[in-house]
Amino acid sequence: MAQGSTGSRWRTKWQQGKQRSRALLKQSVQNNHNRIVTCGLVVVLVYWITWLGMIWEAIAHGESTPLLNIGFIYLGLDALWRQRLQLATLSASEEDRLVGYLLILGGAAFFPFCLSSVSLQSLLCMIILLGMALSTWGVEFFKRNLLPIALLMVSIYPDLGFLANSLRKTLTGQQLEYSMAWLGGLALSAIGQPVTVEGSILSLSTTIEAKKAVEVASGCSGFDMAFVLAGVGLIMGLFFKRSWSKIAALVATGIALALIFNVPRIMLLSFAVVYWGKESFEFWHGGIGGQIFATILLTIYYYIAMAMLRK
Repeated sequence: MAQGSTGSRWRTKWQQGKQRSRALLKQSVQNNHNRIVTCGLVVVLVYWITWLGMIWEAIAHGESTPLLNIGFIYLGLDALWRQRLQLATLSASEEDRLVGYLLILGGAAFFPFCLSSVSLQSLLCMIILLGMALSTWGVEFFKRNLLPIALLMVSIYPDLGFLANSLRKTLTGQQLEYSMAWLGGLALSAIGQPVTVEGSILSLSTTIEAKKAVEVASGCSGFDMAFVLAGVGLIMGLFFKRSWSKIAALVATGIALALIFNVPRIMLLSFAVVYWGKESFEFWHGGIGGQIFATILLTIYYYIAMAMLRK
């Protein structure tokens, strides 16, 4: 009897799901507005598959930036969900609807020609989503929801760390790499290691004849983790609804903590090159070593941030 009852419930749910799917499909082509919005949704879903693949690959390689994508999406959708009753009262003017349709159809038309570029795909996806919102709710929607919209737009790009790092290098060059190499050299000298620093190169040896060098490249500059902790601080501050001054303090603390802890990491990698061999260096410099470092740093930052939030 129990098995039969369970089977009956599943069949009922299956039938209800089919009915809802048919009703949704019928509604999607009911009028011109729904047809255009559905066209945009199809393109967004195609990009969503690419987005999920890149996020999963980044997680598999030990990267922490997917935490920001997921956190920003949650905060953005949660804020819009809380505004759902107000959204139901909004409607787009004819001008807003026309502009929104142009954004949706233009983005959808160009999308097939951008399949080789994830950056262009994400940009077109942003344009399509903005067009869908504009054509459905009008300009008033953007005036009321600037922060949620910004969070969702940022989260669409699947490699925020790469984007931020590229911008940082364009604006400041290798200044951060040089600074971290200099700090790493000071720390190594402080414990009696013979080290010389030239730009972003650390040369460390036990004898003059046996000198080995380590380059503090972009991935070892500490910027990636500083960016992640800054984003985590922003997410935590918004989640707990703290003031912007408190959020700024959380962000600044995360950046400082990441850069400070990057100095011992540089020292560790230098020792691995000089004393422990290639396999040890590849371990600590690779995905597993990166995950260990990121986990320790995120755990420490979590407790510091929670202490700050309780004040």
